[in-house]
Amino acid sequence: KNPLASLAGSIQILKEELSYSSENHKLMQIVLRETDRLNSLVSDFLLFAKPPQGNLEKVKLGRALKETLELFEKDADCADRLSIDRKLLPDIWVEMDPVHLRQVLWNLLLNASEAIEGSGTIFVTMDSHGARKVSIAVADTGVGIPEVFLKDIFDPFFTTKARGTGLGLSIVHRILESYASRLDVESAPGIGTTFRFRLNRV
Repeated sequence: KNPLASLAGSIQILKEELSYSSENHKLMQIVLRETDRLNSLVSDFLLFAKPPQGNLEKVKLGRALKETLELFEKDADCADRLSIDRKLLPDIWVEMDPVHLRQVLWNLLLNASEAIEGSGTIFVTMDSHGARKVSIAVADTGVGIPEVFLKDIFDPFFTTKARGTGLGLSIVHRILESYASRLDVESAPGIGTTFRFRLNRV
């Protein structure tokens, strides 16, 4: 990632030192935008290729989800366009790296927001399964996934979105595998998609 950082830094310096030209300004903005996209792609690829070692902690699940949802509501992908309907349960604890948990939820929220054209709703639901398991579901009112694509959505770089990298769901899948969990999906074109995973309670 160092060459990308050098490239972005050099362009920022040139922007400040060169005399203003609308054409030059436009070209530099394009370079910076594409550098950000490349940086995001490289970061996602590194995360997929080798997820960082998890630091297990006891996490109060409802509170952790609430904090991530509040951050996402302020994100440009959500603000003024999407509403989030949440049904969270109190006093349920899991053992997981909090960074991994945020990454999983953020990627699923981002995936849901990209599936919604215009305005819509994302539903985040916790369900208790006895004393040992809890499930988290992220559902959207988006375009849905055609059945022919469902078997491919966890493959690296597979995407049907114009601006997607095809790594978001692959990263979620890899992280959850390290916790002996899996990501399940239900989808109907024109209605929406639900992703669901389970974690062990502690």
